[in-house]
Amino acid sequence: MTATGRIRRIEDPMDLMSKMEALKEAVDACTHTFRTQFGMELEMDGMPSAPDPEGILYGSSIALTNEKISYQYATVFTESTGEALTRTLFDMDEDEELTMEDMSDGLNEIPNVAAGVWKAQREKSAGEWYQLGLPTFLKGNSWIKYFPRGINAISQKLKGPDGISLQVILIWRYIENAGGTQQMTTSTTEATGINVPAQVLQEAVKAVVDTCSIQMGLELAVDPNPSDPREANVEYGTAIALTAADGGWQLAVMAGKDSCMDLTRAMFAMEPDEEPEMADMADAVGEIANVAAGVLKASRAAAGQAVQLGLPLFMEGGSCIEFFARGIQGMAQTVRGPNDLEAHVVIIWQEG
Repeated sequence: MTATGRIRRIEDPMDLMSKMEALKEAVDACTHTFRTQFGMELEMDGMPSAPDPEGILYGSSIALTNEKISYQYATVFTESTGEALTRTLFDMDEDEELTMEDMSDGLNEIPNVAAGVWKAQREKSAGEWYQLGLPTFLKGNSWIKYFPRGINAISQKLKGPDGISLQVILIWRYIENAGGTQQMTTSTTEATGINVPAQVLQEAVKAVVDTCSIQMGLELAVDPNPSDPREANVEYGTAIALTAADGGWQLAVMAGKDSCMDLTRAMFAMEPDEEPEMADMADAVGEIANVAAGVLKASRAAAGQAVQLGLPLFMEGGSCIEFFARGIQGMAQTVRGPNDLEAHVVIIWQEG
């Protein structure tokens, strides 16, 4: 059995035209960012197309959401381009050691700035208002290969001097059920005596446990103490943003390969000896994170924080929880199931 997620073809000509215009503005925002941040001029390389994962090693993405549509604004890079841009941004010498933390900080800055410019452009050109999520560093290209069902994506390649090459990618999905309208309060913290991140982690863990129980009949036990997500031994997972007017969260469900395969078998009622394909795992773990994020959205509304859901992004490796941007914090809780299944529920937020 294979339940492969694929990019859906855009059948509506008007929708395609509007997204081509949105992509043009996204590219303009990126070229503006490069001009101001790097003093570098970029030009388009070919025509818009589906995202091309070939040669991509690094990327960064940020959610922009409202009650009708959810976007991910992503910029992706080859290894040489990612390293060259990071060195330029931090004014590093060619022989200076370049760490993955440097890469995360540098490459996260690009969509963080460009998405803000694009957000302002969309407000003027289309009358659309968005909430911004947190920048997420993504290593590898699996998240470009395996999109969940119903996800649309379009890309424009860009090139610059000295072999610089990148893609601006817009990923989107229309939202069928709009969320609440309550404003953020501190009632949850005052009522429970628990700080807000710890409370949100509890809500997220409960959402994942309930999702697995209801969707798959899979009962999970929760380890008693939270941990640092960067200490988790993970190989695959899915992250999804929950944006709010005053900040928001990132929810990730991560696990090792064997546990992800167990979750996939349970989700798609596979035989115990059946080996899921990568696309199966992307669908299964993405579905768990997506449903759990919807439950977490409801619990946040009950606590007084209105959030909108971003798009689930499948990840190979734990880059999004290993290398936080500056000012980003994270907390994790381990859940366990039969046959040594071990997964980690992670929340990420921004201080201040």
